[in-house]
Amino acid sequence: MSFMYSKRGSTEGFHNSGKGENRLLRKKYLKFCLEIIFILLIVTGGFKALENKKNSPVLESDEPGWIFAGYYFNLYFLRFDLFHQDWSDYEAFDQPPLVKYIVGGSAYSKGYTVDSLNMKRLWNNLPVDKLHLFFDSIGHQIPNPAIVIPFTRSVIFFFALSSLVLIYISVRILYGGLVALISTSLIISSPIHNYYSIRILADPVLLFFFSLFFLLCGLYWKSQKSIYIILAFIASSFAFLTKLNGILLVPLLIITVLIKNKFSFSGPYIKSGVVGVSAFLLISLSLNPVYLNTGINALWKMFDVRASAFYVFQETYPNHALLSVVDRFEYAMRIIFFKSGLFYPLIKIPVELFLFGIGIYYVFKRRDLFLVFVFIFLVIIPISIIPFKMPRYLYWVSPFICIIAGLSSNLFKDIVSKKSLDHLKAIIGPLTKWHIS
Repeated sequence: MSFMYSKRGSTEGFHNSGKGENRLLRKKYLKFCLEIIFILLIVTGGFKALENKKNSPVLESDEPGWIFAGYYFNLYFLRFDLFHQDWSDYEAFDQPPLVKYIVGGSAYSKGYTVDSLNMKRLWNNLPVDKLHLFFDSIGHQIPNPAIVIPFTRSVIFFFALSSLVLIYISVRILYGGLVALISTSLIISSPIHNYYSIRILADPVLLFFFSLFFLLCGLYWKSQKSIYIILAFIASSFAFLTKLNGILLVPLLIITVLIKNKFSFSGPYIKSGVVGVSAFLLISLSLNPVYLNTGINALWKMFDVRASAFYVFQETYPNHALLSVVDRFEYAMRIIFFKSGLFYPLIKIPVELFLFGIGIYYVFKRRDLFLVFVFIFLVIIPISIIPFKMPRYLYWVSPFICIIAGLSSNLFKDIVSKKSLDHLKAIIGPLTKWHIS
């Protein structure tokens, strides 16, 4: 008889466990469907925003400049003249060439070719504070602007939209779906992100490679597979070919690998590091012929040209110059958390700032060294060197602030779970004592 009861009990337990597994599977399936719907909403909403704004007038002075710099696509890919004198021109050092290739390639795909630097040199020689007055007079020099500008904006926006998806996937893998949902939503709600994502600028492309790098480092942090080190070095090289700020990814990657391996210099990691650095150098040198024409001095000249441009702007607009580190952090905080915050314009409370503070506490509480160094290299250092008041310089910084702000949800979840556990113990405790007595 006891055997029959035990058999029945085990059968019931089997069915109950089966029901529990089915319930768990349904819950996971529902969660997966909701995440897919969220990503689809990002994509469809993004393309709808693009359709509404891609035909808007030129509002950024850099847009015509990037279109005229598309000449380097012609020089590199169509003529393949790697030792042309224009690789020693000021314009070749003013910005790395990847976005110039993208813009020039976009125009070429529509049947138009930028065949000289004449217009870009003219644009560079215009007074900085008078650029807006020359939009109408110089706009007709852009080859068929009614086609080239909207299409090129669509290409650049593809990088911005892809960045959102990469950030969502990265945060989802590292910290869970809720953090990914909150972080991505905060990025989408930012006017900085929405405005500059649909402009012909290098910043959306840079954010794409930063987001890709973040994903690859996250995958490496989870799996410790050496292939991700190599791929992260490749992403770093493309970031460096987009803007000089991309060089920040190299020390970040090296520190990430060293910390994850507890400063162990074992064979596999040395090999992957050597391969990664070699890939970085090969891609950087082969896609930017300034090194072939000027040698290693090209690197210092690029930084010098950028510093000179910042100095001219600060002299022209002294009221916009940010000369101290304190000024820069105050400006960044005001723009990100107050002027561009989702909640502050509505309720006059900087909710994002509170979430960010809680997220920082959570990062250090959990000793998340990967995110600590991401915060240092992709938030602290960039803000410390921004030269003047321009929200565009915070475009690729604010997403990583949003990621940290999203982490506050994990701390709230931990607090709720702990309270629930304590409450359960308070109920079960007396019952257990009564049963024992």
